[in-house]
Order: sequence, then C-alpha cells, then structure tokens
Amino acid sequence: MSGSLNPLGGRMQDDSSYMYDCISTYISWCEKDINNDRKLSQTTGRNNKHMINFAPTKPIEQLNAQSEIKIEEIRTFSKESSRQTVMFTKSSYNIFHPTDFLLTVAPNISRDLISSQNFNEIQNLAKHLKEGVTSFFGFEFHLASSKARSDYLIAVSSQKKEREALLNALDNLPENLSQQKEWQQVRRLTEQWVNPNSILHNNILGLWLEFDTSNEDIGIPVPNIFLQTIPLRIDTPEDVEKCIWVTRVALPVLTGSKVPEQLENKFIDALKKLPKGASVFHVASMLARGAEGMRLIIKRIKPEDIVPYLKSIGWEDSQDNGLTVLLNDVKKFSNCIRLHINIGDYIDPKIGLECFISPDRYHEGEGWNEFFNYLVSKNMCLPHLSSALLAFPGVIQEDQTEEFSLDSYMPSVKIEGNNFSKALVRYISHVKLSYEPGRPLEAKAYTGVRLFGKRQ
Repeated sequence: MSGSLNPLGGRMQDDSSYMYDCISTYISWCEKDINNDRKLSQTTGRNNKHMINFAPTKPIEQLNAQSEIKIEEIRTFSKESSRQTVMFTKSSYNIFHPTDFLLTVAPNISRDLISSQNFNEIQNLAKHLKEGVTSFFGFEFHLASSKARSDYLIAVSSQKKEREALLNALDNLPENLSQQKEWQQVRRLTEQWVNPNSILHNNILGLWLEFDTSNEDIGIPVPNIFLQTIPLRIDTPEDVEKCIWVTRVALPVLTGSKVPEQLENKFIDALKKLPKGASVFHVASMLARGAEGMRLIIKRIKPEDIVPYLKSIGWEDSQDNGLTVLLNDVKKFSNCIRLHINIGDYIDPKIGLECFISPDRYHEGEGWNEFFNYLVSKNMCLPHLSSALLAFPGVIQEDQTEEFSLDSYMPSVKIEGNNFSKALVRYISHVKLSYEPGRPLEAKAYTGVRLFGKRQ
C-alpha cells in the first residue's frame, strides 16, 4: 500500500474519527483513510452505463462454500441478467464477507490488470477472513509489468467492530496459517488493539493488511502490516512520550522482537526533523518480505520540503538532483504528495512518493488521464494498463431508483448500524513512484473499493 490506499474528506478532527490529509502545492486537502468522512461539493454519480450488475444462479453463500465461483463465469455475466449484484442479492443482509466485495467488482476488473488465476488466488486468500472485517479494500498494480497480477490490500477500522471481526478471523485461521509466526504476531497485535486498556486501542486508528499476491511464488500468504496511527511528530520533549509507544509496544508485539535502541533513535530523529505541519500517520512492518526496520509514511509535507527533510535525516541523492527534477515533474499532475521512507541501520536510499489528486472525488476524479499519459511517455506505464485503470472507476448501487451522489452518501464505517441503502464505489486512489538514485523509476497504481451508505 502502500499503506495508503485511502479515501474521504472533510476537516481533520482531534478524535478517533481522524481523517488524514496532506498539504499539497496549493495546501489542498487529500483525505483518504480508514475511518474518516468526506463532505464534498455537489457531484453527480456515474450513469448506469458505468455500472455492471450481476447475480449468480445459486445463493452466493452456497457457491462460496463449494468453491464453485470462477472468475471467468463472473466476468461473462450480462448487464441485463439482473438488476442486482452478488452483494445486494442477500435480502436483508447487511454485513458482508471480503469475498462478497471481490465477486461484486469482478466484472469491472480488466483481464489486463488481474488474470483469472491471480483473482482466484486472491479470492481463496480472502475466504480465510470473516464477515464484517472490512468495508474497504484495494489492489496494487505494477505499471510496467504485463503479468496481469495484483497485490491485495484490506483496511480494518477501529470502528464498526471491524477490529473485533479481524481478531475472530485470526482465531479461526486454518492450521497452515495459524502456525506461521508472522500470523501469530499479527494476532497478538490485534488482541492488544481490541483491548480498551491497551495503549494501542486509541492510538491505532486502523490496520492495512497488504498481501504480495502479485508474486507468482507467494507460497503461504503473510501480510505486510501498516498501522494507521494518530498523527506523530515531535516538537517538545513531552512529545517523545506520546510517540514512543510505537517502538516500545506496537512494533515489538508485531515483529516479535525488541526494537534496537539505534533504530528507535532514528525513528525519534525522523519525527523531530519533520517540516512544519507534516506528520507520520502510517508505520509499517514488511513481515512478508522479512525486512528489518520500519517504514514511515508522512502526510502534509510540501514538495519543496521533501529533499531538505530527507537530507536532514541522512539520506543522500547520488544522482544529480534527480529527486528534485522528479518532484518538479510530478507537481504538474499531482497536488498532494506523501513520502515513504524506510529506516533501518541507515536511511534506505529508495524512497516512495504517493501521488494523489485533490480534492478526491472517487469515481468522478479528474486528472488521471493526463497523469497516466505522462507515465506512459516516461516508460513507467504500459499503455494497455493505463486504459484498463482509467476504465475501472464506477458505482454499483443497491437502490437503483436514484442517482448516486457524494452529497447524499458517505463511507459506511461512519454510519451507525447497518440498515442503510448501500453502494460500492470503485476509484483510482493514487500512484506511487519509487525513486532510488542510479536506478530506473518504478510506478504502481492503487485502486480502491469502498462501501458507502446513504446519509440518514
């Protein structure tokens, strides 16, 4: 994910409904996160031609249990076959399983993006989760690869009992997963997160589980974990105590080992030297990759502050102003940039730039065509992947008698209870550029799928 496949808006609040934002060149808001709400100017939903609806011939629960659902069968359903969807054929059913979401969006995913084999692998992985564990997930695509494989990401919120559903899922994993130490560590972290008496309970707003399903030899799946934290930065000695729970509690539980003093000092230094207004809002452990250290994702950092900040914490660009040149290019297409850094024995020379377009209008977002044209021109994106991604956004509604509007719908995680009219929104979240001095640039695209509900 990055750790940041995210969605939604409004002003940031100082409570558990945190919305994360970032300052752009224009100091615009770019809110996309597990818990937040967005209030946008009046918008119009996509026309029905952008909405593909379908239904299986058997109840979805029966098909799922029998493993009879095949991606090719789902993809060949006609628009005219039904005015309902896999999710919304469940009469009076309001809590969904991750496989419900996957099967509902399957017809809208190009074969150029996710092959049938890859989709089935993702679906089989999702079966190990539980109903109610998420209402928000996404895919990560390597834009220079023609393998039609994607990573799979799910967000788990601290709200609507999603974290409790995650703990339940972790308690009921099949033996081949439950015996893996990484899964055991994720369970221990979730157990503390659920506990109201734990320091993690209110300081972690959500988790992203990222599965490297783009790898053909993934073997037993293990997630990379991104902790969505309260904003972290250090301006006073007292702030150190407000942030040290990350290295003293969260990461030791998640990784199964104590954070070395040298690494903790680098973490503190990175927080102390943040530019004004910037903060860390995701801390990640790449469990699936066996990577030591930690990844930090920084929001609300101005493009012109990125290089000076990196140099202040020990990063070096051996390529003559290469990152500065890249940032100047990217600012033409993205007005909201977040920074990824990896901290270990040293600051990893490879850094990431998450590029958003603000304000976020989800499936109605504009500007992506120009951005992808730029990526294609720089040989960072294959043309057919650009076309497939631009065709992905859209909405599937439960109530098709009215037009979807972001003025009347909001993320379901912000709505009390589950008795509301639902819509599943597909959109391009962001593009991540990886820069490493002396190496070719890499680009990935992240799409989001999120359950919305009609405001009461």
